[in-house]
Amino acid sequence: MNPDRTGPQRKRGVISIEDAEEPPKSKRKLSAKPRGKTASGPNKRSGYTHKKRSEAAQTAALSDRIPDNMYTFAPRSKGNEGYDVVRVKLTQRINCMRDIQTSRCMSNRYRHEGFSKCVACTRRWQGDTCRFQNIRSFLRDSGGQLTGMSFTEKAEDLPQVLLDYPAQWNIPLDKAHIDETKKISAAALLPTLREELEHIQLDEVVYRPRENEVRATCDTCITSIFCCSWMCRVCGREACSDCFNQIKALTIELPAGASQNEIDERSARLERQLHLNPGFLSCLKRHDHGARHFSPMTRFARSELETTIQAMEKLLLEDGTTADGPSGFIERRSNHASTSNRSCSPTSDDASSPSSDSDITLVPADFSPPVDAFSEIPSHEIMRFKDSELTEENFRQFWAKGQPLLVMDAGKKLKIDWSPEYFMEEYGSQSCLIIECQTEESKRITVAEFFRDFGNYEGREGCWKLKDWPPESDFKTAFLELYNDFSQAVPIPNYVRRDGVLNFASHFPLNTIGPDLGPKMYNAHANREDVGTKGSTRLHMDMADALNLMAYAAPGPNGEEGCAAWDLFRAEDSGAIRRFLKSEFAVTGLDPIHSQQVYLDDEKRRQLYQEYGVKSFRVYQKAGEAVFIPAGCAHQVRNLSDCIKVAVDFVSPENIERCEKLTQEFREVNYRQAWKEDVLQLRTMMWFAWLSCCQQEEKMGKNGA
Repeated sequence: MNPDRTGPQRKRGVISIEDAEEPPKSKRKLSAKPRGKTASGPNKRSGYTHKKRSEAAQTAALSDRIPDNMYTFAPRSKGNEGYDVVRVKLTQRINCMRDIQTSRCMSNRYRHEGFSKCVACTRRWQGDTCRFQNIRSFLRDSGGQLTGMSFTEKAEDLPQVLLDYPAQWNIPLDKAHIDETKKISAAALLPTLREELEHIQLDEVVYRPRENEVRATCDTCITSIFCCSWMCRVCGREACSDCFNQIKALTIELPAGASQNEIDERSARLERQLHLNPGFLSCLKRHDHGARHFSPMTRFARSELETTIQAMEKLLLEDGTTADGPSGFIERRSNHASTSNRSCSPTSDDASSPSSDSDITLVPADFSPPVDAFSEIPSHEIMRFKDSELTEENFRQFWAKGQPLLVMDAGKKLKIDWSPEYFMEEYGSQSCLIIECQTEESKRITVAEFFRDFGNYEGREGCWKLKDWPPESDFKTAFLELYNDFSQAVPIPNYVRRDGVLNFASHFPLNTIGPDLGPKMYNAHANREDVGTKGSTRLHMDMADALNLMAYAAPGPNGEEGCAAWDLFRAEDSGAIRRFLKSEFAVTGLDPIHSQQVYLDDEKRRQLYQEYGVKSFRVYQKAGEAVFIPAGCAHQVRNLSDCIKVAVDFVSPENIERCEKLTQEFREVNYRQAWKEDVLQLRTMMWFAWLSCCQQEEKMGKNGA
């Protein structure tokens, strides 16, 4: 479970290794009113004391019970400091005292004890917490000497984590919203939960409470962990099922009759893997661990799994949906809607000539770029809508096809002047890091210094961008006024808003580390048109759906109307694009799209079309226009003038399967080279959405709704 490599949200809460006692954890400030307790209720300190008393009672009860599985420490080799944690089968009741590890391995209480310390405590990773705290116990004789150890063997032994689910959305959450969310969650999660039910019945399973203050990730591929994981009993590293299968394939003892070819082949595979990822098998004290050092781990109670699986199976049976993904439900919903609104059926290339009985107006582009070369490269025609005419029903029809959309006048709802002058006045003294688009050189200046150059092209050196702003804090926290203005202006708010009723991310509990889906600002200078340009944003894919709104565009260098040129590619063209990139570029990353090293200039886009028949949706985004980008669509941007954009990610019902596919692609890259943490936590997100909707259903039942 590596510390977060991509941003300020850590995988685990920051700790002080030298602390001998656990201080009360600080609580996140919430904008909502306190729920349940009144001003006359218990204060924070008494609440903390009550929590500690409950934990102490639970610890005492557990200490009185001798575990089913006991482990001892065995040296790995003579004269070697390393040791294994080996299971001992108990044939009779032993007389010992069980001491639960209630603080970190390196606390004063344990640091001098002769047992293995977890990787987080020994390496002191910032943002990581002890792997063994509250799940490992020490067995001591009457003299207090360590005789063995054990791990939590029952879900009931774990401290209960109460999750604070949202109570409000952008509009009231009704029965239709709940039903849709539950059906899609069930169709996507049911196969995984069935696997977990088998996993939880394995021998030596270890129970861990589901984290709410940290983000659980695989220590090898940095993919978020939802279920079916494995933990090393020596160092505490956690591996997802895919990575554990690789560990097993590379380290399990070969049969006694294995041929020399089998031995050599396995050795070669191990050598290749360690060459790609030297730390793949790392344990403690420069030793490696193998499959025999791992125990299955779960964050579920068996009764919880069985009840949920039964409820999901019943729901899908009644709906006629198969438990192999949400696409069947989405397809039936789309077919029903298209029957009632036939005007929503044309493809993007038919956008300029909608059917005669259309209820919406597909607006043709009224803007021509100042460069004629673009017209020589074939492109798809993007669907264009007026914001007032794009209904949720219309949106769903096109969105289900996985194609981008453009909303022409979305910016008219903005009440704040998102201009360089506004940002210089409000945030001008703040320090910021800007990056040169071509060379990736970076430097730190003030916000005022960056925006002062907007619209002033003469004599300016380089093309600088201020991306992902603010970089280290939540947009809502840093810029509440801008957050509220953007949220009330976005088209299709039920999908796009952070609290949108059809945004799966809106169900994340308030007291957990949820995915950072924005909004974020992307501010950049105009980018040159030369061959070999790197653009303002290089070719890449996002893990979730996205909306990008152009809040401001300065006039171009020649006084023309400012804009940004987008190239958005269909998800089904990704394979051909990858083959083209590998043949044309010396891409150092393992995935030529996800590595974000390439921008396809006009010459390369023309070549891509001629050799592979792949063309993009070429879009010229002006001030006030918003672009919808489906998950899985590779895209790139080049500003033709200085631009201020704001973007937000969301997780729509239509694109759950695409998000799942992207998660797997990112895992494949991380498996070979740690690159980017899976902050989306898709399966965990759907699990929380299911539980949140069940809770809302229960409330509706009590209220007679």
